[in-house]
Amino acid sequence: MGSVTLLTGQPKEGVFIEARSESRGYYEEATTDNFGRFRLRGLVPGSTYSVRVAAKGNIRLAAVERASPEFVSVDVGQADISGISFVVFEQPEATILSGHVEGDGIDLLQPQLSVEIRSAVDPSRIEAVVPVPLSYYFEVRNLPKGKHLVQLRSGLPSHTHIFESELVEVDLEKQPQVHVGPVKYKTEECHHKQELTPAPVFPLIVGVSVVALMISMPRLKDLYQSAVGMTSLSSGGAPTSRKEPRKTILRKRA
Repeated sequence: MGSVTLLTGQPKEGVFIEARSESRGYYEEATTDNFGRFRLRGLVPGSTYSVRVAAKGNIRLAAVERASPEFVSVDVGQADISGISFVVFEQPEATILSGHVEGDGIDLLQPQLSVEIRSAVDPSRIEAVVPVPLSYYFEVRNLPKGKHLVQLRSGLPSHTHIFESELVEVDLEKQPQVHVGPVKYKTEECHHKQELTPAPVFPLIVGVSVVALMISMPRLKDLYQSAVGMTSLSSGGAPTSRKEPRKTILRKRA
């Protein structure tokens, strides 16, 4: 029998303890209760065991970095053995954010989807971007503690598709290991109507004027020739009478 505590003296629950007899191949294990106590049963009398803190991948044990002492050697007899104690040192608790994605046509869109995680305090700060795996389940470790915003992003062109995703807020300060989901999305294709762009007014007026001028050019030529002909006729007709200057006649008196 024995106990496991933190450096502060607080009991540590959920720690695995193992006892091995290397010479005879015996093995036993136990887990500490909420008071940090453990009890190894089935030890064979006449055997020597090494008792130590063991890592079993338990979530609660993941925070344990090392133990002191590293192991305790005990010779098992007929009487119970007690007083075996370990002090464990915790690692900073790692954060784990996991989740899964659901949506229509996800089997086709999966290569275009990614999970974006931003700070809730400063949404402009992106903490992580991970592609959505083939399983549609994602996991991000070691994010800063605090509130975060989880949202899906699509690589589809915005001018051909409208993509909308749910926005999920998580608090890794209160709960360092969180599973969110399903994170859902919806998408639809854009159907743009082709709009006619109005032509500029001034070039249109100039163009019409040029066309009208080209059409009226033969008529203008005829009018010009008619005007020239009439001028020629008027100049070659009746002679213009000129008034001769009156001569002064001098009369002599007899």
